[in-house]
Amino acid sequence: WGEEELGRGGVVAAAAATSTGGDAPHSPILLDVYATWCGPCKFMEPLLLEAAEELGPTVRVVKLDSDKYPRISSVLKVGGLPTLIRFDGEDVSKEVERMEGVLTKDQIIDFVNGNFKR
Repeated sequence: WGEEELGRGGVVAAAAATSTGGDAPHSPILLDVYATWCGPCKFMEPLLLEAAEELGPTVRVVKLDSDKYPRISSVLKVGGLPTLIRFDGEDVSKEVERMEGVLTKDQIIDFVNGNFKR
């Protein structure tokens, strides 16, 4: 995303991931692990942005460039791109669920809300 788009819908890059002040207390974190060269990742970018805008402060969306942060991607055991990982809002070290591959906006919203059916 361009610099002008980061921040829309509460989306931040991993390097800038701090509370925006408008987040709901203990809102879950949705981590999007992507790469700039990844076609499916690029396809999902606007869908993730739309979902983030619709969800508002109920979730904190963070994007992690796997090429810039390969060690973090390795620790998270990311095997394919894009990968969405939902972390618990109460305990951010607790991974709740993950999904590899492209999702639609509605599927992203369902994933965040814990209603996603594979």
